[in-house]
Amino acid sequence: MSHPHRTYARIETARKGHARILPPGQTKPLFSGCAACAVGLPARLDPGLPEAIGQTLRAMDEKLTAILNLLNERSLAEDFPIPVLVHDISGAGLRMSSPHPFAVGMRVEVVVVLNAFPLQLAGTLGTIVRHDQVEETTLWAVEFTDIRESEREKIIQFVFQEQRQSLRAQRQTTSEGA
Repeated sequence: MSHPHRTYARIETARKGHARILPPGQTKPLFSGCAACAVGLPARLDPGLPEAIGQTLRAMDEKLTAILNLLNERSLAEDFPIPVLVHDISGAGLRMSSPHPFAVGMRVEVVVVLNAFPLQLAGTLGTIVRHDQVEETTLWAVEFTDIRESEREKIIQFVFQEQRQSLRAQRQTTSEGA
């Protein structure tokens, strides 16, 4: 699923992730999405519902979401035993650090925690294409080799959202300094 002529915006970040090294010959991802990520109350509750009940339902929903997030984290840690920290990401790849030693050419599956609450995960298969030394940290560059378009779209939306927040912060700093 490589798009050689496309270029994607890349942002610096600091997001937790989980990885596993793909066994030889394995081409199917283990991560198939996050079922608990899509649950939750609708944005608008029935207008005829008393406000107190609506507040109670929202509070219960938040607590259940937190519990599901913890369960998902435990499950991810079991299936993807290598903790990683994503330093930058785009629709084509990412750079990550980890206490685990990788090697160029190694095939990996990575799941990135784009948002912790509500939980939003993105998973992909990739190949480690290089390593960069930044101060005392080794950053492993992963090129996405097999990614569902829905997963790529989540990453692209995350990148755009982070860019918008950065521009707002810059604009606010500029207007305060004037």
